[in-house]
Amino acid sequence: MKSVNVAVVGFGNVGRAFVKTLALKRKTLSEKYGININVVAIADSKGMVIKPSGLDDYEMLKLCEVPRSGIHMFGSYAKQGVDIAEIYDKAAPNIHVELTPANYATGEPGYTNIVFALKRGAHVVTANKAPLVLYYREIVEEARIRRLMIKFRATVMGGTPFLEMLSSMKSHDIEKVEGILNATTNYILTEMHENLLDFEQALRKAQALGIAEADPSLDIEGFDAAAKLVIISYVIGKPINISSIYRESVAQISLKDVLDAVKQGHVIKYVATLDTQKMVASVKIEKVPRDNVFAQINGTLNGVRIKSDATELFFIGRGGGRIETAHTVLDDVIEVALRGSA
Repeated sequence: MKSVNVAVVGFGNVGRAFVKTLALKRKTLSEKYGININVVAIADSKGMVIKPSGLDDYEMLKLCEVPRSGIHMFGSYAKQGVDIAEIYDKAAPNIHVELTPANYATGEPGYTNIVFALKRGAHVVTANKAPLVLYYREIVEEARIRRLMIKFRATVMGGTPFLEMLSSMKSHDIEKVEGILNATTNYILTEMHENLLDFEQALRKAQALGIAEADPSLDIEGFDAAAKLVIISYVIGKPINISSIYRESVAQISLKDVLDAVKQGHVIKYVATLDTQKMVASVKIEKVPRDNVFAQINGTLNGVRIKSDATELFFIGRGGGRIETAHTVLDDVIEVALRGSA
């Protein structure tokens, strides 16, 4: 039986869903794959829990019930303040799961945490896009020289194997990637079309359901979709900078715009496009014909078309829901546990 020690840094929606999913499935995974995944540390924004022998399933499930930023109150293993070095000194994790919030201004604290983990010999799994968007080359090179794995399939269309498929197309010249990459804005537009809500009403409904954040600016201003385009560009070897991506705000769409588009036989969608032949990228409001496949992608679904010199593929699936993302993070952890040597 192979054992791996995992540190989880970031304990919001995805972090809790990951820990809960692992607790519920750990016995099955052990029997199926012959691996024992020990969670030896969990950190949130204000504290951490360190248990070098590994948290048991009951402890992991109870941790998922503590208030936000309240992990430091969890019994004798917990303490206030976050010190990543202390986690590595005391618990020696060999897989680092980075689930801190995205900060597109600095990439922190995710970037520093990831580099620290690699320098301490740990493989890294992350769902945080910001460090990759800003420091992709540095992170990948740090992992390469140390012969470690950096896995980030949960950063784009987390509920599908999209990045896995894209990275496997090594003989293809990828000419264009386009699609609906943000679940929040797609849900808002669906509500505007189907229930005739104006933008603010649709946004409030999305927030009430937990689909949109209290501050939805990263989604509605196109930063989230643009960040995904940057990661896609690096995966296919044709990198672009996020500052070069043209973005339109979905907040400018009125109910009148929607009704006018419908009269013309169109649907309004928020489409992210990477054209590698022209090396341009955008996140734009587009009117698409009702018979266009993008017009059929509604609610929180994502959809992406890949066009290469040899073929055209289309992916439809859940985007960044916490359950879907947590499972993809766990998939990456399992792969690292099976393949990694650290």
